[in-house]
Amino acid sequence: MKRRSSKKIKDKFSMLSKFITIFLLVISVFRTYGQLTTEQMSHGNIKDVTPPDSTDQRKEVLTMVEKMPVFPGGEQAMLRFLSDSLRYPKEARKKNIQGKVYLRFIVTPDGDVSNIEVLRGLPEGLSEEAIRVVKLMPKWISGSQFGKNVPVQFTLPINFVLK
Repeated sequence: MKRRSSKKIKDKFSMLSKFITIFLLVISVFRTYGQLTTEQMSHGNIKDVTPPDSTDQRKEVLTMVEKMPVFPGGEQAMLRFLSDSLRYPKEARKKNIQGKVYLRFIVTPDGDVSNIEVLRGLPEGLSEEAIRVVKLMPKWISGSQFGKNVPVQFTLPINFVLK
């Protein structure tokens, strides 16, 4: 009996450490590419980002900002939220399907999560489960650029591992 619970703890810790590693990798990639908007990236028009003037009313979704959005309580709180909220779909469990679902979403200036989309999914309800849980997330601490809250695009890998 002790062996089983010890293995469970090790498996959870392993899953958590893999998720943290991927999350930190994603963050480092964002920091490497600097402050680029999605429009600049898609058009190959990479230039210095300057502060918008007061007449600039564009609502561009940014991919990198001075202050990135943060899940309330930080990374550990987000990992705990995901761990507590995710439910492995029966069909995926039955077929022994494991892997990562990559979601992209926008954290609005108000901290809401919106425009959730699957970048890379998994079958048998795993992608849908990842979306369901992200929709349940509380408001984030919004990202800001030049002292103003702005919409920021965020990519999140969610790891599904059978125990």
